[in-house]
Amino acid sequence: MGFIFRQCFAIMLLLSFANVSYAKDVYEPTYTDLDLNVELLDSSLLVADSRAPSAPSSVPNIPDSAFKKPDVTANNVHMYLGLASMALGALTAISAPESADPDLLNSVHYKAGKLSWQLGAAAIGTGLWTHWDDFHIEDGLFDRDNLHVILGTLGVIGYYLAVQSAVDEYNNIGYPSTDHSSAGVLGGSAMITAIAITW
Repeated sequence: MGFIFRQCFAIMLLLSFANVSYAKDVYEPTYTDLDLNVELLDSSLLVADSRAPSAPSSVPNIPDSAFKKPDVTANNVHMYLGLASMALGALTAISAPESADPDLLNSVHYKAGKLSWQLGAAAIGTGLWTHWDDFHIEDGLFDRDNLHVILGTLGVIGYYLAVQSAVDEYNNIGYPSTDHSSAGVLGGSAMITAIAITW
């Protein structure tokens, strides 16, 4: 008996679903059938809402000076240290003596070369501090930010090796040869390229 009751209930349930879907296909009421007389509504109801007092603004009045970029930032320091290092590298190349200078350690050439790699090292330090999140090795070596880091570091290493080689020769034979200039030229080229690609 219970089995027959369940079968009859299932059949009635299926027929009711079929009837609902049939009714939906046959008749779909529209808004015009409801006859709401929307056009007869008084427009003052809509205006009354717009005249209601507005809530106070939650945005505070912040002066424009609060959004002014500070004059000295870590990025600016990094940029100026890199430019100064490159400029001193150029001064080092320009002030190279025609012949061996026995008083190397007091020359503009030596002092500019030494200061160029020191400022370059400071530029690397501030660059790591400021732009640590910009360097991603998974972006490839030819990514602009990655090339800037690699070439800038190679430039400072070239400056350092040029100065170190000149000092070693000065200490060993009394004057530096011109062999150290190739490291300085390569370092300067790398530094100029590193700055140019991010300018």
